[in-house]
Amino acid sequence: MVTDEVRKAIDANNRRFSEGFLKGDASITASIFAEDAVVFPPDAPMVQGRGAIEEFWRTIMASGVKAVELTTIEISGSGDYRHERGTGIIRVRPPGGTPAGQKIKFVVVWKHTADGWKNIWDIWNASP
Repeated sequence: MVTDEVRKAIDANNRRFSEGFLKGDASITASIFAEDAVVFPPDAPMVQGRGAIEEFWRTIMASGVKAVELTTIEISGSGDYRHERGTGIIRVRPPGGTPAGQKIKFVVVWKHTADGWKNIWDIWNASP
């Protein structure tokens, strides 16, 4: 069961994730991840650990990703784990390039930790 409190915490984390892109600050974006989190980027190796995840997002931001808009469709789970399913748009403005948007779909596994709800597994890919 997903309580309002859990939903609010996950929504706040998603806003913080997006805020990092708007500010160009990978440390803000990475702050929602657990220390031992794993990110599964499309067509790339897994990225393990918050430090490596922060560096991953820093590289993505430098490539021209300026905004990420996430929409939660469903949150399920119980105990210390929740599973989020959603969609989003990645807004890209590459240096010297034309702005573009890429639709995505995603699944995130959240874990309740001593520091609150943290993203532990994050996977996404392009969506038509």
